[in-house]
Amino acid sequence: MDLKTIHVDNRGSINLLTGLYKYPELTVFRTLKGYARGGCIHNKHNEYTTVIEGEVEYHIGNNTYILIDGDSTKIPVGTPHYFVSLTDSVVLEWGADPEEKEEKHKETREIVNGINKISEHALFRE
Repeated sequence: MDLKTIHVDNRGSINLLTGLYKYPELTVFRTLKGYARGGCIHNKHNEYTTVIEGEVEYHIGNNTYILIDGDSTKIPVGTPHYFVSLTDSVVLEWGADPEEKEEKHKETREIVNGINKISEHALFRE
């Protein structure tokens, strides 16, 4: 297996674990408190997520869940989703193909961008 960092910004980092048996890759998000990730939709495969460390507010379709260390959930095919880190967090996501991960959901992506602008503004005021 190989863990590779593919993106780093003010929110934290996105890393890929490859070389698994069934899934082409597992995404490891390290996200700082107050920032959001996602705003996507996958139309071929379910996606699965587990919080390894921290507390996140997951928005899956019209439902909102608070997940903490060890909590997992399934994101059904065709369901827009994103999460907000309530604390610094490490979150795993797997199941969607790499190509599917590129498809964004306009409305939820706008929400994610708005949350991140607010967090950036708050960061600069501290």
